[in-house]
Order: sequence, then C-alpha cells, then structure tokens
Amino acid sequence: MLIVTQTPRLLIRTWQEGDLKPYGEITGHNDLPRRFSDDSPASRPETELWRYQLELDQKGWSRWAVVHKETYRLIGYCGFSSYGKSVELSWRFLPEFRGRGLVLEAAQAVARLGFERFGFREIISYTAPDNVFAVDVIQTLGMHLDGFEGWSNMTVARYSLESAV
Repeated sequence: MLIVTQTPRLLIRTWQEGDLKPYGEITGHNDLPRRFSDDSPASRPETELWRYQLELDQKGWSRWAVVHKETYRLIGYCGFSSYGKSVELSWRFLPEFRGRGLVLEAAQAVARLGFERFGFREIISYTAPDNVFAVDVIQTLGMHLDGFEGWSNMTVARYSLESAV
C-alpha cells in the first residue's frame, strides 16, 4: 500500500486486494463471484481495479482508494482517467459519507496532485446537469462550465479547471 496523499480526515492510497468487496459496495456491483478461477470471467469491480492498477503502472496516476482516517474504512475513490487528450477528475463515495465535506476534501487534494506532481495543465469533470451535489463540488473546486455534450441517451455538463502555472 502506498499513501498518495492525505488530508486531515482522509488517506488517499493505492488499492489493496482487500478493497475488492468494499469497492463493489461503492460502485453498486456486489455481484462478486464466490471464488475466482481461470475459467470464469472477473467481476466488474475486479476488472476496474485491475484497470486502475494498470493505469497507475503506466502513467503514475489513476483513481485511488479514499479511506476515512477515523475508521480506516474504504469510503470511496477519487482520481484521474484519460478522456481523449484530457484528464478527467472523478469520484464516487458511499452515500453515508456524502454531505460531510469529504468528497470536496478528496477532490481538492487530488486536483492539487494533478497540477503540482503530475504537471497537468487542465483537469476536466463531467456530470449530469441536474446532479446538484456534483455541480456544487465541481464549482467549489473552481471549475467553470465549458458546455454540454451528449453521452448515449443523456446530456452531460463538461467543466474544466486550468493550472495556475
């Protein structure tokens, strides 16, 4: 385990094998097989965690586990993914940990990492325009609305934040 950064209430770290079940709860995919074998497909959570590790190995960044310091419980994820030539900041947290400032705390720390450690010039985020919670986090980060894009059968708002450097 590698702690990537921390805040007063959170540890932001690399993934561990024991994170698979809690990650499935965070993403709403609790359909983990009882056992894994070479002849059965991996679960969606397992596939995603492998992808994050591959990105981390290749790029040095990805989405990281967010752990609540008080309980050492995995409560969400926050980090980056490639989106064309852009880098997208995204997060997801267990519902009971939203509305406490923890999402914003993680997003601010990770955005700072993106600019200071990884040298990103711009970070983007997408959300449904009616997702008041996400829009509030995004705007509090200082992101501005770039416009709207069509994704499958819905419209999403694209926000961006440029490096101060």
